[in-house]
Amino acid sequence: MPFFSVIIPLYNKEFFIKDTLSSVINQTFKDFEIIIIDDGSTDKSYDVVNSFNDDRIQIIRQKNSGLCASRNKGINHAKGKFIAFLDADDLWMVDFLETINYLIKNHPEQVVFATNVKLLKHNGFPELKAVPFETGNIKVITNFFKLLKNIMGPSSLVINKLVFENVGYFDENINYGEEDDFYIRCFSVYNLIYYKGFKTYYRIGLKNQLTAPNSNFIRKIPNYEKYLINNDNKDLQKFLDFVHFRLVVLFKMERNKDKVKFYKKKINVTTLTVVQKIKYYLPTFLFFYLKKTYLTFKRY
Repeated sequence: MPFFSVIIPLYNKEFFIKDTLSSVINQTFKDFEIIIIDDGSTDKSYDVVNSFNDDRIQIIRQKNSGLCASRNKGINHAKGKFIAFLDADDLWMVDFLETINYLIKNHPEQVVFATNVKLLKHNGFPELKAVPFETGNIKVITNFFKLLKNIMGPSSLVINKLVFENVGYFDENINYGEEDDFYIRCFSVYNLIYYKGFKTYYRIGLKNQLTAPNSNFIRKIPNYEKYLINNDNKDLQKFLDFVHFRLVVLFKMERNKDKVKFYKKKINVTTLTVVQKIKYYLPTFLFFYLKKTYLTFKRY
C-alpha cells in the first residue's frame, strides 16, 4: 500500500496540469499513488494526463459533479494511509511530501498536517527545489479558530484517512466555502501540525478560479452558524466573523448589495481589525472601484 494518496481534481486545466503533475512525480519522497479525478473536462486535460507514463497514476473520469464530489471520490479510491490534496493548477516543491513525512514522524499521534503556501501570479516563475527541513518551523496548533488568518491552502493539507470517517467528507451540496466547512468540523476535533516554511505554490489571477469574483456563478454557500450549536470553542464565533467578512469582500467585488447586506449582519464588527473595519463600512460601489484601481496599478 502507498503511504500517501495524492488526489487531484481536474476540470479544464490543460495549460497547468502538466506542471502540477510533474511537481508530484518529481517528489523526493516516492511512496505515493496519484488519483486524478477528471470531472468532465471539455478541453485537452485528459490527453495531457494520459501522456504521462507512470504506474502510480490512476485516472478516473466522471460527469461534471463539482470539486467536493471529485475530492470525495478520490478519498474513496485511495489506498494510502494519508490523503494529500492538490488542485490541478497548484504546485508542490520537490520536498513537500518529504516534509509532511517528517511532521508525521515527529508527531505520530497526530493526524492532520500542513505547510505554508506561497502565492504565484499567473506569469510567475516558481522555485521548486528542496529547502532543508528545520525542526524550529514546526508548530502545533491546538486551536485553529483562534488564528483568524489563512495559513495554508487545500493543496498544502495532508490528512489521515480515518479523519474523514470521523468528521465526514466534503459537503457535496455546496460549491463555495467547502474548505472552511470542512475545517470547522475537522479542527473542532483535531490539532494541526503545521510547518511554517512554504512548500506549496497557489496560483492566483486565473480567470476560471472559483474563488475569484464572478457575478454569473451561482454560489451554494454553507450555513456556517449551524456549527455554533453544541460547540464549546469560544473562538469559533470569531472565526465565523472572519469567514463572513471574506464573503462580504467577495460580494462587494461582485457588486451584489443584497449578499453584502446579508453577510454583514452576521459579523460582530468588534472582532475585525482596523483595515477590515474600513473595508466593512465602505459602500459597495466605492469599495469596488478602489479595489479595481488598486489591482490595475498592481499589475504594472
